[in-house]
Amino acid sequence: VDAGKLEKDGLQQRVVGFLSDSLDKALQRPLEETVEPGFAGRRGWILPQETLGISSSAAAEHRLAAEWTAKLAAENRRKLQGGSETKVLPAATVAKESGTEEKSQVEVPNLSMKSGVYLHGPVGTGKTMLMNLFDEHSREAGLRTSRQHFYEFMISLHQQIHQIQEERPVEVAANSLSDDLDVLCFDEFQITDIQDAAILPRLFEILFLRGVTVVMTSNTAPQLLYSGGLNRHVHLPAFVRLVGDHCTVLGLGAKSVDYRRKAEAEELQSSDVLDSFLVGEEGNQELESRWQEWLKQAGPEEEVFVELPMGRRFLIRRASGSACFLDFAELCGGDRGEADFMALAQRFQSIFLCSVPRFTSLEDTDVVRRFVKFLDLLYDRRRRLVISCAASLEHLFQDIRQEVKGDMGELAWRTAMYSADGKAGLSPQAVGTLCEAVRASERAESRLREMRTRMNPGECHHIPSCQEILGKLLPLT
Repeated sequence: VDAGKLEKDGLQQRVVGFLSDSLDKALQRPLEETVEPGFAGRRGWILPQETLGISSSAAAEHRLAAEWTAKLAAENRRKLQGGSETKVLPAATVAKESGTEEKSQVEVPNLSMKSGVYLHGPVGTGKTMLMNLFDEHSREAGLRTSRQHFYEFMISLHQQIHQIQEERPVEVAANSLSDDLDVLCFDEFQITDIQDAAILPRLFEILFLRGVTVVMTSNTAPQLLYSGGLNRHVHLPAFVRLVGDHCTVLGLGAKSVDYRRKAEAEELQSSDVLDSFLVGEEGNQELESRWQEWLKQAGPEEEVFVELPMGRRFLIRRASGSACFLDFAELCGGDRGEADFMALAQRFQSIFLCSVPRFTSLEDTDVVRRFVKFLDLLYDRRRRLVISCAASLEHLFQDIRQEVKGDMGELAWRTAMYSADGKAGLSPQAVGTLCEAVRASERAESRLREMRTRMNPGECHHIPSCQEILGKLLPLT
């Protein structure tokens, strides 16, 4: 701020204060002095005490979570009426004004018990930047730190779980991480499928109980994660309670500044052209011209195979040096996932992407989900993206967002079968997940705004992944 690189933001400064407390607690993490062997015969290893997976009582978990949420809401109402000096989340005032107080605010009781931070809020408000500052200072302080996009973490975790030849592989993986990490940072935390929902409560309970400091950013408040997801009532109440017990939950409210839009507006004032985002058929032609200019510097294009997990390969038909040229239908129209996009981001520094369509209906949901994941990973690794789209950024996701507005019950009824208007059919349990995927398009739009203004992304320094850490620790038999 003093150097003029960042604007002074009072809300962000409050978040920095909480992050500083978390850093202090991570530095004070006591050494485990357990001599007797624990779980799996390893010293210091433990099993979860509350989140025992699907064998635990779903009804009891649901009741406890409901009681916990009601208690928080009542206590926050009392505090807002002046009954206590205990601190309340920065999001509390915004939630009160918007009429969603009980759903969006979380109390910060007994901060001495909390070592982690769960930071949520709208896009463009600086969540990732704040987490990166925390990660940088943690490393400078000599702490053992891993900072990853949540997609990457879950890919590596699932791979290790499949490789572990022991009982309770989730608990083995969690204890192994706890042995070798003091701080774990996740960007864009979210839960979108039942497999992750079943694993994460046990994983996080072990991390918390063994003193690992966890810092997460998300667009979603903890109590709204996996809304409408399959068997949410079985797995999520325990996880939400864990986050509330071990993390300071901070909300950057709806009134926060969207710094990506602000940076874009400032660049537009100095230049009429944002030349990494092209529109229409003329945009495709211009993109091809840019690619030909690249070939003059990097050499002729060639076919390249990118190695993927599980022995798969991704054929890139047009590649040259550190760049490749991709068609959107080939990238996101098929059966591609996070592992494929991560491999692309590792292999190429610049990606030319043509023919991105305008997303118009619920039938495009899977394509949108893949596109969002692709952009997340490119953004996280600071890769350069030159893109041509069928519509302006303001209209790219507009139609599909309109599809999920309104009453959730009506949407569930309409998508339960193939209706006369041709919309894709979904089971009612999947409607919440669908809405969450479409809402993620707001993050995609925001990041595209920043990516098209950042013309010279820096080279990423290598950060050891949790897969690398686990690979060194786990004796696979």
